[in-house]
Amino acid sequence: MIDLIGEKFRAVAMAWMTAAMLGTTSLSADPLPTEIVLARRLFAEARTAEEAKDWASAAAKLREAIAIKDTAGLRFHLAYCEEQQGLLVEALVDYERSEDLATGNEEFRAQLPAKLESLHRRIPTVTLLVPPEPKNPTLSVDGHPLPASLQGKPIPLNPGRHKLVLSAPDYRAFTTELSLNETDAVVANAVMQPIPKQKPVSPLAMGPIVTVAPPPPDHADRTGLSARTYVLIGEAAVGLGALALGIGYTFAAASQDQRKEQAYDQLEFLYPFPARPDAGCNNDNRAQNAKLCADLDDSVESARNDRWIARTAFIGAGVAAAGFVGTLILWRGPVKAAIIPTIGPDTARLSVAGHF
Repeated sequence: MIDLIGEKFRAVAMAWMTAAMLGTTSLSADPLPTEIVLARRLFAEARTAEEAKDWASAAAKLREAIAIKDTAGLRFHLAYCEEQQGLLVEALVDYERSEDLATGNEEFRAQLPAKLESLHRRIPTVTLLVPPEPKNPTLSVDGHPLPASLQGKPIPLNPGRHKLVLSAPDYRAFTTELSLNETDAVVANAVMQPIPKQKPVSPLAMGPIVTVAPPPPDHADRTGLSARTYVLIGEAAVGLGALALGIGYTFAAASQDQRKEQAYDQLEFLYPFPARPDAGCNNDNRAQNAKLCADLDDSVESARNDRWIARTAFIGAGVAAAGFVGTLILWRGPVKAAIIPTIGPDTARLSVAGHF
């Protein structure tokens, strides 16, 4: 069991921790005697720093010594210093490297299985479940890109706060920040939404839409179309435009609702039942979940605005339709009257214009 766990952690950790490890490769040529003397002096200084519990200084000295000659003892001491600093993933890799270098020293190797098993239990992991779409998203942890093969698998991380970002072209990036303790095994479900190609223009930005009264009914256009035809076409265009706007903002509101549900899902993950889904955004937890709470507040406010705009647009479409029908009925024979709709952010009314 220990070997199986060790292989899993080794594969995952080595895939992205190589850049953080220094001196993992020994020199191809044997060090010079002067270099051996220097390495021994660095080790002695590292031991002094260890006794003073100055783990960072001790680790720095040990890495300098390892750059001269990589040995099982130096690796073991480096792993111990990293473990004391909470760098459990780095410590695991260095303990395993120490075991590899200790060939023939069975007494030394006998100490390592218990140490490795203890670290395996302590190291927290995060498993990010990736949606089927989009294909081949990019995953990064704390700004470091990870291989695609690690998506959906437990990723060993040091205790502390970490930021995971899953991104892909034409999709909104999924971002989550987690605070991990030792032994945690977190599973997060990534949700990615496509970026809308084009958002309808708000009627508030367009300003009021007002149809123009028809020209005198006894004058026909040079193209042969009557004034009545132009008025009907204008009213139909206003009605269809308002209807399209209402439909567009209805879909926009539904998209914001889905975004809100995603935020609630993440809050439920962080604060499971019986806590309320919005427990993560109360006065005690809002600062810790600032980005998640901001997304939740923004989605709720955006959905409310989108529904208000959609409702206004649908009312405008109804007013325009009433004007169209009224003009169609009243503009007959000698009586030439048009029902003119006026649609704006705060008004929607009908007025009569014509020649009697």
